[in-house]
Amino acid sequence: MPETLTLCDQGDELTDLIKRVAAARRVVVVTGAGISVNCGIPDFRSSTGLFQQIRAAHGDVVSSGRDLFDASVVFRSAQTADVFYHWMTHLRHQCAGAQPGAVHRFIRQLADRGTLLRSYTQNIDGLERKAGLSVWDPYSAKGDPEHVPWQVAQSVPLHGSMEHLSCQLCSSSYHFSEQSSESAIRAGDECPDCQARSQVREACGRRSLATGKLRPTVVLYEEPHPHCEDIAKIISHDARALGTRRSSGVSKQPQDVVLVFGTTLKVPGCRQLVRKLATASPETTLTVFVNNEPVCGKSWDGIVDYQVIGNVEDWCARVERKWSVQTKITQWTKTRKNSASVASSSKGKPKVVAVIEKENVPAADPPSNAIPGKQTVSKKRKNTGCVDSSTEGSDSEPIRKRKRQRPCTPIAPPPVSELLLPIRRSLRIATQQNHVYCHSPVSICI
Repeated sequence: MPETLTLCDQGDELTDLIKRVAAARRVVVVTGAGISVNCGIPDFRSSTGLFQQIRAAHGDVVSSGRDLFDASVVFRSAQTADVFYHWMTHLRHQCAGAQPGAVHRFIRQLADRGTLLRSYTQNIDGLERKAGLSVWDPYSAKGDPEHVPWQVAQSVPLHGSMEHLSCQLCSSSYHFSEQSSESAIRAGDECPDCQARSQVREACGRRSLATGKLRPTVVLYEEPHPHCEDIAKIISHDARALGTRRSSGVSKQPQDVVLVFGTTLKVPGCRQLVRKLATASPETTLTVFVNNEPVCGKSWDGIVDYQVIGNVEDWCARVERKWSVQTKITQWTKTRKNSASVASSSKGKPKVVAVIEKENVPAADPPSNAIPGKQTVSKKRKNTGCVDSSTEGSDSEPIRKRKRQRPCTPIAPPPVSELLLPIRRSLRIATQQNHVYCHSPVSICI
């Protein structure tokens, strides 16, 4: 039996479960009639549900409310068919006036966050479309603006919808009007296409053709699903997607989540759907069932991991609060990383002011004991920014790297007259002693 938790519990196990669901990468949601009760649309099997209302109003026609949604019973007589069309029109008006609830908005947030893989609904109210989800509709033509391919559809109605009416004879499709005007096409009306073909034959002198009646495009009990192959293809695609790991490393916790909301899992097709999704990759998929009353027994052992008893809207609110906490933590982490990167980049920059001050220092005068004809170089070579001539053209780098090196300031050589002073003095002495012959160039210099 799956592990059962109560939503009012304050234990660490429920908190950890909500945290894992909030951190999921891919989510598949399966919903039932329970999520639309607070929107003003009754469910089917509760004490105040649709089955009980039909039985109280038409107990003389049908023995139970379920019979009115059984294809083998409802079209057996014209009386039961008329009751069926009446309740379908009444339900259509209820769906037209209803607005999406908290669970529908929760599914929309999953889609906005990019984690919603698909939403499968047993409901026929069409509130998923009002919530902003793209809905797969097999009755819409490819040129229709509302046509959505199944590859990009976010929501898949398992039991059809109340958006269209279909002829039981020629399968022509029409829009199910939300208003009860005389010109509107209603459930139970004769098919306009069948009438047009019959009138053409009668005008040619031929016998008239049978005319079919329009019924909502919903799937009843004991009738084959007209689009079962398309839905099976979508389910197989999503099951393979759940079985595919996004990361190569082994994760400690499941990355994908299957959420089941507001259903008793009594419809065989829905049970098979949940089993296939939950068992596609059990080691990486977490399956959570949330409902007001316990449903999953021993038959769901090893398929459903957790069964949470409580209001589905309260569960969604707790997951949304965990999302807001994660968003604040993510924003704080990004802000801290940005400030740290700015601080590290500013720490490595050179101090431009200090370099400018050193560049403005005037060059020192040559010492008094400098050798004539030689250039004086300061001992503190690293402060002048000069590179030794012996290292020019080699792979060696300067002693100190700077963003901009200050060029060397050459020292002006002494005047020629100062260099000739010792020579003139020695020649004067030698001339007086008659020891040296004065060559003409020397005499000219003297």
